Amino acid sequence: MLVDTRCGRLYVDERGSGPPLVFWHSLLCDSGMWAAQVAAFEDRFRVVTIDGPGHGRSAPTTRAYTLDDSVGAALDVLDKLAIASCRWVGLSWGGMIGMRMALRAPERIEKLGLLDTNADAETREKLPSYRVMAFIARRFGAVPLLLDRIEPLFFSPATRRERPEIVEQFRERLAGMDRASLGHAVDAVMFGRTDIRSQIHRITVPTLVVCGEDDLATPLARSIDIQSRIKGSKLVRIPNAGHLSAW
Repeated sequence: MLVDTRCGRLYVDERGSGPPLVFWHSLLCDSGMWAAQVAAFEDRFRVVTIDGPGHGRSAPTTRAYTLDDSVGAALDVLDKLAIASCRWVGLSWGGMIGMRMALRAPERIEKLGLLDTNADAETREKLPSYRVMAFIARRFGAVPLLLDRIEPLFFSPATRRERPEIVEQFRERLAGMDRASLGHAVDAVMFGRTDIRSQIHRITVPTLVVCGEDDLATPLARSIDIQSRIKGSKLVRIPNAGHLSAW
């Protein structure tokens, strides 16, 4: 179903029954990346997956928004579904939203899963190359030149070698993404992101931090840093996995 939010109409899927378990995907992906997790949990939980603004089956985005607006949109979805509180699982973009939601509306989060994400602003070293990729995306869309640069950032060498069908699925979905939506999302998540490391010690819910050991987009050090700042949290490393570790 489509849900009206402050970031436009977002596609939301519900499966199963029980305690609410909500998933938000990485930038440049969609809720399809959670297929294995949905199948594993829908017999015990009310599993909710959300396609971010302009991603997957959500409506294209026609105006700029911020990462904090994404948090507001997530809360709009919870309100629409009458979910007072949930277990929130987010990868990269979804993890950034989860941390900010836990700070902004702590009563809405019971437990927190943070996969391959970070709490700081994007590093100065990476910004120039990311700006080049953003320019290509806005001008030409997700052309092969851009996909070839993104692929090693998102997938480990093992995945690219042993599970090429996953990589191809990612490339096909990204190639079909609306150019304007892609630009707005990149601006919000990569260029407009602020550093919240000094705040996340206020997160008190049980938190699991997960990272692929071969993640180049958000290296393991960032997950270690998050885990060190959230009291009682646990860190799990996934061997041979890249940025999209859930996939």
